[in-house]
Amino acid sequence: MSKTAQMTVWAQDLTSYDIIPSSFTVFRKLDLSKANDRDIFVLTSVPDLPAVGEFVRVANHRNHLRTLFVRTEDNAQFLPQMLYAAKLRMSRHILVHSDQEVPKRVLTAWSLGCPDQLIATAQVINNTLFVMACDHTLFRVGFAEMPSLKRIRPAQRSAFTISSEGSYIHWPEADIHLDLDAVRYVKDTAWRTKKDRERLMYDTRFGAAVVAVRKQCGLKQAGIEGLSERHVRRIEKGERTKVDTLAVLARSHGFSLKEYLDKIAERLSPHRPLSPPL
Repeated sequence: MSKTAQMTVWAQDLTSYDIIPSSFTVFRKLDLSKANDRDIFVLTSVPDLPAVGEFVRVANHRNHLRTLFVRTEDNAQFLPQMLYAAKLRMSRHILVHSDQEVPKRVLTAWSLGCPDQLIATAQVINNTLFVMACDHTLFRVGFAEMPSLKRIRPAQRSAFTISSEGSYIHWPEADIHLDLDAVRYVKDTAWRTKKDRERLMYDTRFGAAVVAVRKQCGLKQAGIEGLSERHVRRIEKGERTKVDTLAVLARSHGFSLKEYLDKIAERLSPHRPLSPPL
């Protein structure tokens, strides 16, 4: 991804100036030379599509167009005709919206360098949740595919909000938060495999950190009061454990839970070697 200093917005839609992050270069009049900029975003409305058509075509041809935001009000039915008049085709770069929070989330995500990690918009259609990331990747998730989503009553499935920065979707009635990582884990096999591998590596390192702290305190696996030697051995080999169990470990080492977790975090530092599990 390019640096934020290279990001350019043509704010042809006059209602959109206040949502543009300060890190973007903004211009308000047609300037085809700007189509050479690296990452380009265009804010317009349905009736004004013909006015931006040439610039968008040039930027898209050069592979510099990141998003064409098209604001709709009561004129969405004319979108196909306006695209035709602008000599533009529907593509993944076009994001139609009626809520200014959508382009605000997308532009903010790009300014932060993480458009693939934040949510642009979402909608429920026929018992399926459609989630679009700020890089235009679209995910379709059935409510039966995720245990958390199953808990949401059908009448409440559309009653959600998206956080202002796009980090999660929230259903207030069921108090359920859903982020893109959770969606990808269900829908993207490669992503799931990668995350499982990362989790396994972290769990292994966490177990090694537990070993290191135990040795530092001069304790044996059989000397952890409240836990069997077998249970301690499983934890030190990377088995996930609960907070209550960590509290037992902390107490046996003479630490508060916070102090114990701080010791573990120190041992998890990539700059510090860990003792191998025994």
